Amino acid sequence: MSNVVSSDVRTLVNADKFSARTVGGSARPEVIEEMDRELTKVIEDFDRAVNVEALRLAKETGKHALSQSEEN
Repeated sequence: MSNVVSSDVRTLVNADKFSARTVGGSARPEVIEEMDRELTKVIEDFDRAVNVEALRLAKETGKHALSQSEEN
């Protein structure tokens, strides 16, 4: 799921960069590069959060499955 969100966000930013170049003339490359670095950080943080949540759910599910197998 995080890859889908990451891809969608990147697509939106690329579209915004394109419109900044075509509508307002040439965009300042340093501003675009800074936005790209910040976006990369946000996407990486989001991916880590999704991975942590997936691990938490797997751990919780594993505990639940173990407790059920002990009862049988």
